[in-house]
Amino acid sequence: MKKYARNLVVAAALIGAAFPVFADYQQGLKAYRGGDYTNALRQFSADAAKGSAAAQNDLGVMYEKGQGVPVNFEQAFAWYKKSADQGFAPAQTSLGYLYSEGLGVSRDYAQAMVWNRKAADQNFAQAFNNIGTLYENGQGVPADLIVAADWYRKAADLGSASGQTNLGFLYARGRGVAKDDAMAVSLYRKAAEQNFPLALNNLGFMTAEGRGTQQDYPAAAELYRKAAVLKSGRAQLNLAKLYEEGKGVPKSNDRALALLLESAKDGYKPAMRRLSQVYAKGELGQKVDVEKSQQWELKGR
Repeated sequence: MKKYARNLVVAAALIGAAFPVFADYQQGLKAYRGGDYTNALRQFSADAAKGSAAAQNDLGVMYEKGQGVPVNFEQAFAWYKKSADQGFAPAQTSLGYLYSEGLGVSRDYAQAMVWNRKAADQNFAQAFNNIGTLYENGQGVPADLIVAADWYRKAADLGSASGQTNLGFLYARGRGVAKDDAMAVSLYRKAAEQNFPLALNNLGFMTAEGRGTQQDYPAAAELYRKAAVLKSGRAQLNLAKLYEEGKGVPKSNDRALALLLESAKDGYKPAMRRLSQVYAKGELGQKVDVEKSQQWELKGR
């Protein structure tokens, strides 16, 4: 489960008086929100040249996501660094992410922790979440689930959907906290209200299983569907299973197969492995196809 969050949205509203915003930036922000990435890039570049930390951060976002420019992690890193050096918390968090993933820079969990702590010192919720992830996974620090839960809780208390979801997962598994399905569901619901895909999926799972809430397959299917629309490969796979079994939705091999293919197209490897099984055994109304099965098996490794 992807637990490490970083800033992937323009974050001007977070900066406050310490970070001046110029007219170019406001024009760029309007263009960005309207999907006019070429104009946004031009306006942000003009403002970044004047030293705007927010614009420098947002250029990093655009290079990281390939918006108006080809994906270039080295350029993303360079712009985040300029912004982070000025103390801009979203950029510090994103810089920590690049260090943790080894994108545009050599992987360095110690540096990931350094930059996330700088943002955490500013009470930035995503940084709290990310520090929790580093402790949960033992990346750059000894693994400590109790400490991880504490950091996730700090993020959750500030309304972070990723923090709420990750803390909910610990409660669902009883890792670092006493197992409490009702608490997990409560946290997932808070994050799901923010339309957070992983929370929608996890709440769907708890609803399908009747854990911490009444079992309700139609409700679970709707939650999976909402997450699937947001390109959650995990939710697409889970919804496919409901269609295959006819739980909460009409039984449909065609719909199940379509969802599996959509999930696999979005890069979700468990869906690829399930497709390999489908073609190996001739399931979901498909003929046995050894070649297709092997192709999906290789992709799913």
